[in-house]
Amino acid sequence: MQLRMLYLKQEDVIKAGVLDFDAALKDIEEVFRMMAKGEVVMPPKVAMDLYFPDGSPKGHLVAMPAYIKSLGIAGIKWAAGFFKNPELYGLPHGMDIIVLSDPESGRPLAIMDGTLITAVRTGAVAGVGAKFLAPDGASVAALIGAGVVGRAAGLALCSAMRGLSEVKIYDLKEEKARRLVNELPVDARSVRSAEEAIRDSDIIITATTSHSQFVKLEWLKKDCLCIELGKNEFEDSVILNSGVLVVDYWEQIKARSWVSLTRLWRDGLLNESRIKSIIDVVEEGRVEGGGLRFFSPIGMACEDLIVAYRIYRTAREKGLGIELSLWEEPYWA
Repeated sequence: MQLRMLYLKQEDVIKAGVLDFDAALKDIEEVFRMMAKGEVVMPPKVAMDLYFPDGSPKGHLVAMPAYIKSLGIAGIKWAAGFFKNPELYGLPHGMDIIVLSDPESGRPLAIMDGTLITAVRTGAVAGVGAKFLAPDGASVAALIGAGVVGRAAGLALCSAMRGLSEVKIYDLKEEKARRLVNELPVDARSVRSAEEAIRDSDIIITATTSHSQFVKLEWLKKDCLCIELGKNEFEDSVILNSGVLVVDYWEQIKARSWVSLTRLWRDGLLNESRIKSIIDVVEEGRVEGGGLRFFSPIGMACEDLIVAYRIYRTAREKGLGIELSLWEEPYWA
């Protein structure tokens, strides 16, 4: 028996609707509700760090499996993050592949580029977070970092928060910020510093590769939402003074020593009883009122999987991609 699967290159994934942020927001909110109902099986990520000969970090490879029972789909993302790729090899620092499998037989259904899926679902997570966690009347946003993830976060935020009146964008490379200004469907402008973007903003999204805690508590409004998509961009006092602390998958975050929340918890400065899951927030409903809120998602395989499954179904409907044969007849069946 011949076994065939669908191969989707990045161009196919785009044609199948990966850049539809309204659809991505719906996907992410739906999978959060599925998780609340126990419909998702998702083992923790398995990460492998790699280093240059001098001991400095080169990058990481991460295996992210999941099974969404109610959709009848299983899969895994093999994610590569190598931050010096652009300067060393002219490649993106993030390059991902997603494999979808039939959970009844285990046969592979599709293999596809997952790089844009990762960016879009990350942006959509920020958008869903803003929808449920932004303080009442939020209308001004700051976006720090206008790279791939920053672009996705900005577009997703505009789709999720139709009442936005302004987005201030800062990037170390000003031309990136200026390009994104022209892509957003709201009044947007490039500013000269992170502080200028953040002051007087109701929603702050950081999407940088910085390891330094450059966002200061004194820059923040009393009522605002901070969404950290990068690594440790907010100083500890922001976390410790937040009235609402939300993550995506606390048990998984606990294993990541580089995450600020984890370090503060391990040092006994943060009681984990204060930490809520975005899954519970979506299930319970929007957090009303004001105050300082902090949302730190590090990404979950089920998010990639639900978007990838939509892309797969659309590709089938539109006749996109290439059919590949894994075998003509199994040799040792």
